[in-house]
Amino acid sequence: MATLATYYATLLDMPDSEYKVEILEDGPVKKIAVNGKIYEVDYNMGGDSIHSIIIDHHSHGVQISPSSNNSYTIMNKGELYQIELKSEMEKIHYAHADADAVGRQVVQAPMPGVILKTYVKKGDSVKKGDPLCVLVAMKMENEIRSMTDGVVKEIFVEDGMKVGLNDRVMVIE
Repeated sequence: MATLATYYATLLDMPDSEYKVEILEDGPVKKIAVNGKIYEVDYNMGGDSIHSIIIDHHSHGVQISPSSNNSYTIMNKGELYQIELKSEMEKIHYAHADADAVGRQVVQAPMPGVILKTYVKKGDSVKKGDPLCVLVAMKMENEIRSMTDGVVKEIFVEDGMKVGLNDRVMVIE
């Protein structure tokens, strides 16, 4: 079964509490996996931030409020949770950002998709964090950024080109 999207949820007061949430089927009833355990989920929007979530035929009235960029406050049965959500792209980006790249960097596609726009050309100087190109995957635009300072030595893609997971996009030295 193909995964349509993957997110990582972390409870902010429990730093080691990362949950991998995979959306397996999207429809009136969604099939999701949380750390590999599969659930059938149906939900309806109630008031402003109240969601009626039915998980395996049990209903939960949950209040979800955005608190910052990727963070949400969730109230469920009087319990308050602060969670941070990251998409697979963001998780990969933050993991790479923590490990400083040195020397030659082969930029690879972090997921299959289509190159929408390339911002750099061969010979351009780039700084760590500079956007290199935009990859469209699952109807979302994801910026691929440089992990190091350097010069673009090779570009293997062009606008509109399809790429697979780990396909070479460009080389920076």
